[in-house]
Amino acid sequence: MDSQLDKLTKLVSDLLDISRMQTGHLGLQREPSYLDELVSEIVENMQATTTTHRLLLEGKSEARVLGDKDRLGQVFINVLANAIKYSPQADRVVVELARDEKYAVVRVRDFGIGIDLVHQHKIFERFYQVTDPQEKTYPGLGIGLYICKQIIERHDGRIEVHSRKGEGSTFSITLPLLLEDIA
Repeated sequence: MDSQLDKLTKLVSDLLDISRMQTGHLGLQREPSYLDELVSEIVENMQATTTTHRLLLEGKSEARVLGDKDRLGQVFINVLANAIKYSPQADRVVVELARDEKYAVVRVRDFGIGIDLVHQHKIFERFYQVTDPQEKTYPGLGIGLYICKQIIERHDGRIEVHSRKGEGSTFSITLPLLLEDIA
């Protein structure tokens, strides 16, 4: 019962987020945050809730970003949950932290079913779901990655996917560093 209630609560919350995004009322509480700490905490919390996958955290960015920790957390949780959901036969998901002179990057790599090239540019569209009659269908409405993209773009960042059918997917989330931290 709690699981169904949690799913319903998340659905209503996601639909409210979409409405706020469309009307320009998605407020962001931006503050300087260490990205490594935020991602590490999320990986730890999600590891505690999954028994099927090891969540491996690799690298360090030591990056500070100006962002809404709750909204960025929402993005990382969604991408990690998708990595677990779409890689049922795999036993791990790798989360990599990196940075360059101007940007911090979080990459989430799974070893699952992958996404066919024809779908890759569409998966960030609202209500888009990959359908393949020869593949297992997965529950969802096709709004999670749309919300992720909207949140990341409102942080002046970008989210991209690189994937091969049958080999897994890597989602890269790139965010600008705090101005005073740019080399």
